[in-house]
Order: sequence, then structure tokens, then C-alpha cells
Amino acid sequence: MNFIAIDFETANEKRNSPCSIGIVVVKDNKVVEKLHYLIRPKEMRFMPINIGIHGIRPAMVENEPEFDEVWNKIKHYFNESLIVAHNAAFDISVLRRSAELYNIELPKFSYICTMKLAKNFYKGIENVKLNTVNNFLGYEFKHHDALYDALACTNILINIEEELKCNDINKLASLVGVTLGRVDKEGYTPSQTKGIVKKTSNRIYSHKKKSIFENLRYNALEKEVVVFTGRLQSMSRDEAMILVRKCSGSTGSSVTRKTTMLVSNMKNIKGLRLEEMSNKFRKAVTLKEKGQSIKFLNEEEFLNII
Repeated sequence: MNFIAIDFETANEKRNSPCSIGIVVVKDNKVVEKLHYLIRPKEMRFMPINIGIHGIRPAMVENEPEFDEVWNKIKHYFNESLIVAHNAAFDISVLRRSAELYNIELPKFSYICTMKLAKNFYKGIENVKLNTVNNFLGYEFKHHDALYDALACTNILINIEEELKCNDINKLASLVGVTLGRVDKEGYTPSQTKGIVKKTSNRIYSHKKKSIFENLRYNALEKEVVVFTGRLQSMSRDEAMILVRKCSGSTGSSVTRKTTMLVSNMKNIKGLRLEEMSNKFRKAVTLKEKGQSIKFLNEEEFLNII
């Protein structure tokens, strides 16, 4: 099968604020090209929650091209192609809104959503987040890096195709109960979950989250008061708070003078500007500057401690 897998990251809540794109070109089920571009949004406004997810900051894209320049380099990949994305409604929306912003006429292409495919095909799986599905399939990757996310999306479609032994995307979509979406001069047709699911995976999902609890260092957070900021990738906020208590620590919903540890989804906090921080992060920095002892950890460092 030939297709193009894509993933966008955005600077803020607006869909026309792409700050990076990852593209993986697949021919005959082989990755033949990988591309990644940083993009300067027309409106240089970055939300702390977005920075926390992908780690891209304003200073990193100040001298990068805007979307229209990047589009001129990549538009030939889209023409009459099959585009694949995980939660494609988001990525196709970013593409369409960005094209509208720059008065770009998009070429004709079809697309399909691997999140919808995974939801129908892999029965019993805990959820269909990109990292969950790829862990299930035996892949590891850096989540919310546009290129790695595009590669992870590629893994899913190739695995479904190989298990079904079907390299026709229309037949594959019909078997799994997902429709192809389309973009052309007439407008936009979304990829949807529709119809009867005729085929599901033979893979058996094994729940792995229990192993986190089984291998806990139960005194690792003794006397620590932990506050979380931002969305964690490996677990929900409630699950993270349970882990803290199991490790003899306590949790807080906000940063106070009792807080001793702030855990964020920031990959790298060095050089963060105040405007790039969440409110909790900003308050913790202020308290630390006044002499309070607060440790700043990312999610990986937190898991290593416990």
C-alpha cells in the first residue's frame, strides 16, 4: 500500500497555528522518506498547555518559515494521495484552516483515521491513544514529536493491513467499518466510523498498567507534597495521585508553601519564559526564587523515582 502519514503540532487552541509537521512517505508498505518541519505560526502566541505537550517554544520557531512556505515544499505529496493520521479530524482540520489562512487551494486527496481503525479493529484494548496502540503492537516512540507520531500512525495501518492481508484501502476500510474522508474542490467529507465491523484483530491485549503498581518503591515519596501540572501521557491525573499516596507521599491540587515537588509534562524546562509556563509552574518558580525547596520533574523523572 502507498500512503502519506502526517502529524501536526499547534502553538495554541486555534487550528491554524501549526508549529511543526511530520510526514512519512510509504510505498509498498516501506518507509521511503521522513520529513519534519518546524513552522512559525502567523500569530506567534503559544499556550503553556501546548508547549507542555510538544515542547516547542516561540524561540525555536522565530526564524522558521510560515506554513505557506512549508506547503510549497510538501504539497506534491498530497495530490491524489491517501493521507493517514491518528485522530485525523484534528490534523485535516489544521491543514484546512491553515490553507484558508493563506488562501491556499488544497489538492484532491482521500484520507483515513487510524484512531478509528484501531478502535474498531483491536478489541479489548484499554484505549486507542497513539502510545497505547503502539505499545500494544510492540513499538516504542517519542509521543507528541510530529515525525515520531507520524511513524507511529504508519505502524498501525501497516499492521492492520498485514493482519487482514488486504492492501486495498477501500476494502480494508469496509472490513473494519471506517469510511475514507475526502478533500477536494467541492469541500470536505470526514472519515467516519460507519457500517458493520466485519473483521477484528486476533491479537490479545494484555493490560500492562498493573506492573507500575507492582514495582513501586513504597517510601520513594515520603514527606513529599506533589502537585501535577499538564496532561500526563502514561496515566490519568487521578492514577498519578494514587501512585503518590502509595509511595507514602501526599498530593495537592494547587501549588502552596507546602509543595515540595512539581511534576509537569514539560520535556525540558531550562530556559522557559514566564509566559510559556502554566499558572502552577509560574507560582512554583516564584516560591522557589523566594527560597522554598521545590523540585521540578518531568513525567519520566517522576516515574524513575517511584
